[in-house]
Amino acid sequence: MEGVLLHLGGCTVAVEGQCATSFLRSYGGAQPFVADRGEAAWTVRYGVELPSVADGEEVSRFSFSEIDATCIFSRSADEYRFEMHDSTDAALLVAMRHRFGSATVEATFCTNASALRFSLWFAVSMLGAMAKVTFVHSSVIVHKGGAVLFLGESGTGKSTHTRLWLKNIPDAHLLNDDSPILTIEKGRPWVYGSPWSGKTPCYVARRFPLKALVRLSQAPQNAMRRLSVPEAFAALQPSLPPALMQDERYADLLIDVVSDVISVAPAYHLSCLPDADAALLSCKTIFG
Repeated sequence: MEGVLLHLGGCTVAVEGQCATSFLRSYGGAQPFVADRGEAAWTVRYGVELPSVADGEEVSRFSFSEIDATCIFSRSADEYRFEMHDSTDAALLVAMRHRFGSATVEATFCTNASALRFSLWFAVSMLGAMAKVTFVHSSVIVHKGGAVLFLGESGTGKSTHTRLWLKNIPDAHLLNDDSPILTIEKGRPWVYGSPWSGKTPCYVARRFPLKALVRLSQAPQNAMRRLSVPEAFAALQPSLPPALMQDERYADLLIDVVSDVISVAPAYHLSCLPDADAALLSCKTIFG
């Protein structure tokens, strides 16, 4: 079957099927991650006819505002399903299935580029959880050879803060602005760029050791403090794939990642204004 190999989070993923292959060859964000050769650890196969499942238990339902779609994540015994439906006419955009523990995700043919891109992100999320590889909703700055994850809900100023780093901190650069990949390798956390970077086109196929986590909140003044272990857990956990965190099996795997990360990487809370002093404060606190 026609396919493309992607290097994601230290693993090689074979993405198969004519619709996915055509999309990835035309999607500029994927090009830095395309591999000429390699043995795939995981496979995501599009163009498969999936039988319907009547007795599935819904795990999570959420909106994908980019194309006004409704996403449904469900399970039946060890089989998981992910579907995207057009919210306007309820048409099925794409459906996927994954047997827990398997290295393969199967998906239907998909012609919608946004649905294909997001469904591939979801497939890699399911596969990666088995190997302590996960996406983290964050904006990532690299400075002095270390990666800093800036965490927070949408609208809290992650991208604004990292832009302030780029403007005011010499030798700082952006690794990813929405969905970097966090891995645990030999007990150490590493951060990789990914083909998913939100509204900021930043597709960097590199990895850096995790230097620190910073949870952001808006405030009338700048202040930063080190978090305790329970606070660090609460700072990182909400930024992992939320639908998977609603399922006990996947949540257990992802919680292991969180525990490994906060055992070795410092975590902070930064309450701040959108100004240069906030970037300078966070840089000085983390790097000295």
